[in-house]
Amino acid sequence: MDCFHTILLHLKAALEATYVGIEVAAVGAVIAWLQLQYAKKRDRALDDRNDWEKIHKLMLEFVIRREVLNNPNPYGKGVGEAVLDAFEALHNLKGQLDRTPDSPLVNEIVDLLQDNWDAEKWRAPGFIEPFSQLAHKAALRAQGGRKHA
Repeated sequence: MDCFHTILLHLKAALEATYVGIEVAAVGAVIAWLQLQYAKKRDRALDDRNDWEKIHKLMLEFVIRREVLNNPNPYGKGVGEAVLDAFEALHNLKGQLDRTPDSPLVNEIVDLLQDNWDAEKWRAPGFIEPFSQLAHKAALRAQGGRKHA
């Protein structure tokens, strides 16, 4: 009986260690799952901010190219070169908007561009104010939604 009792004590200790090991593994799996979920959420937020940063930069580039086209002489550009630069900037912006997931702001920008796709419309003075407001909203999104005074 003494041998059986000794074996039972060793078996009980081994089972307790196994239970503790299982508990540690389960807690580790839960922590790993939570970390993975956090990382996925953080990556998605960074991707969104990067997309908005690209959109904002392309919007600013288009505004600059538009101004150069509207006033080519002070910048030393010929009209033909300024036209090509403006169209390139416009198409780069359109391409980035097509790659960006749909959102109300993306749809607003796309709608404004579609409504003013003809050069006479986006070169007109009335185009710049709504476009600048949308560029400002894109800049806020690029900053993660923070508003600065």
